[in-house]
Amino acid sequence: MAESLVVPPVKTLIEMLALERTGADLFTGHAPRDDGFRIFGGAAVAQSLLAAYDSVGDRVCHSLHCYFIHPGDPAKPVLFRVDRTRDGGAFATRHVSAMQDGRTILELLASFQRPSGPSFEHQAPLPAAPAPETLIDDDLRGVSVGIQLRNVRLPRPGFDVETLPPRHQTWFRSQQSLGPEIRFHQAALAYASDFAQLPTIVQPHPVTWDTPEFQFTSLDHAIWFHRPFDFTNWHLCDMETPSSSGERGLSRSTIYGQDGTLVATVVQEAMIRMREPNPLSQSILDAMV
Repeated sequence: MAESLVVPPVKTLIEMLALERTGADLFTGHAPRDDGFRIFGGAAVAQSLLAAYDSVGDRVCHSLHCYFIHPGDPAKPVLFRVDRTRDGGAFATRHVSAMQDGRTILELLASFQRPSGPSFEHQAPLPAAPAPETLIDDDLRGVSVGIQLRNVRLPRPGFDVETLPPRHQTWFRSQQSLGPEIRFHQAALAYASDFAQLPTIVQPHPVTWDTPEFQFTSLDHAIWFHRPFDFTNWHLCDMETPSSSGERGLSRSTIYGQDGTLVATVVQEAMIRMREPNPLSQSILDAMV
């Protein structure tokens, strides 16, 4: 059985994502700190979702759509402004703007639904994948927030120049208790869902994160929550990238519980492109040879 390399952080993910109310439908939060120089996109999505949840009562989020507008500074607080776009009988819509220094870093639109009676049911089956217990914690980006990540194939996308088929699989879960409220399980999944989308888009191309002149960033992120789930259990993120063109690539993911239940679908578009070589940088390199 594989051993965990993840050491639980001092604070839980729920504590790190916590928001402080500063006014009517206004909240302030701080992104979990990591080694990055900008706020991790998944953190901004998760905190925006929690801000939206504050005013919807017993409704549960079934979908959210985000645009990453500007990079955020993890050293500064983030202001979350919630607009109550619609309150219907079964459904409610919330618009959240995440801002720093008066500049928008993320826009989120989320829809919430009050649980009702029986519904039609069908789902795609769980795809074949090695069990998470047979894999290792190879991606330590989730360590600071207590999220375990186990990639089915190593090295993971972005670290190998070899071109591969446009599909990747990752198991992930929270090592920490998230409590009984579905909002925190959804927020944790939203956070974790941003780890492997862009790398999957890169996988069919002969580049790595260190390739000179390679430029990349996430543009948007969408999640559909299909069924309730417990994110302290293992979940398979089965990803594929159906297209890349026009300096943009798309990742489409289905997320399953280990029991085969389809719990969410995630779609992300990212910018991936090669910049024109910098003549000054090249002349410096030539002079060093």
